[in-house]
Formats: sequence, C-alpha cells, structure tokens
Amino acid sequence: MSEIKKEVTKPEEKKGICFYPDIEFNKRERKKTIVMAIILMFFLAGMGVTIILASLQNQADPMGWISGALMLVFFVFAVSLIPNAFKQFPIKNEPIIEVKQREVVINGEEYKYADVKEVRLTITVEPVGKKEENEKFLNSLLSKEPPAHITANLDFAVPDKGNKLKTVYTTIADAYEALVALYQAGYKHYSIVYSMKKMAKKATYDIGQTKTENGTTLASLSKKERLKQLF
Repeated sequence: MSEIKKEVTKPEEKKGICFYPDIEFNKRERKKTIVMAIILMFFLAGMGVTIILASLQNQADPMGWISGALMLVFFVFAVSLIPNAFKQFPIKNEPIIEVKQREVVINGEEYKYADVKEVRLTITVEPVGKKEENEKFLNSLLSKEPPAHITANLDFAVPDKGNKLKTVYTTIADAYEALVALYQAGYKHYSIVYSMKKMAKKATYDIGQTKTENGTTLASLSKKERLKQLF
C-alpha cells in the first residue's frame, strides 16, 4: 500500500491593523517641497556660477572659489529634497504602519515591540495669535486627549547597525488612532508632542485614560482584553 501523506497546514497569522497616508495632504506637501527645491536650485546654481566666473577673473582671491564650492554643496542638498519628498510623502493608498500582536510593520519593515525604543506622535498646531497666546493655547492642550482622525507624524526610534538607533519618520492619517493601537498591543514607551512654529511642548496626557466604546478606560483592561478589542 502506498503511504498516505498528511499535509500540515500552519495557522495563518492574523492580519494587523493598518494605517494609511493622507493622500491629499501628501500631494500638497510633495508639491510644496518640490517647488521650493526647484526655486532653491535655480538660485544656488546662479549664485555659484556667478561667483566662480568672478573668481576666474580674479584668481588671486581664494575666497571666491570657496564660496562657489559652498554654493554647489547647497545645490546638491536642494536636489536631494526632491527624492526625499517622494519618499516622505507617498501618494499610493498602501499601508504605512501595520500594528500586530507582537510586532509593528513600518514601511514594509518589521520590528518587534521589544526593539522599538520610543514612539513619538508630533501634532502640528496652527498659531492662534501672538507668542504668549500661542504658548497659552499649547499649554491648554497638554493634558487633553489628542483629536481623533488627524494627520500627524508618528516616528519610531528603532535599532540600526552597530548597536545604534535610527528614527523612522512617518506621516499618516489617523495618527492618534495608530498610537492607541500600539498601546492596546502592549507598547508603552511613547510621547505626544504639540508643535507650533518654533515652539514644541510634550503632552502629559496618559493614553491609558482613553475610553473604549463602552466607556471603560484602556488602563483598566487587561492586556488580553485590550488585544481582543483591537483585533
């Protein structure tokens, strides 16, 4: 008799909770960055050529050559803004962050929660008036729950080569919901920062005080209960 082989099917891992880019926001920011880079490129290229031509006429002045070289360095920086804009502001409707039970996927790369050193949510706020008024307004936000369904930066400090850390920057829609999902999955090393012009203040709000649909705070739930609600 021929031997009957049984196929063992491995249970599929549950799909995580995905968070996506704000496409309209990214289109605006990408366009703004590219236009700024092109204007800067033309300005620096013109300045660099002018300085170098002047140096050719007056070869005794070494500062002219140094200034021209610096302009070219800044020109290269301006050129680099364009590919960075495409990378930082994606416009495809593909997940940027996927929150799973034991790990998080960021831009397609997977990290275990134990390896993620910190997650920082940065919420940019529009000015409301003068400096004193702006500072007072920022202070009024620090102890409050962040607004839902906002587009903001959610950045991750993760391991890099040689026992170093690197920051992975993301800009996503529903950024606060993504941070709450990470908390529900068991991740606790986070910070919330409000940014306005040249001011930035760290919030004191505790995500554990966030309430579920039935009015229960996340901190009062066990990890198993939080995971059950999340997934």
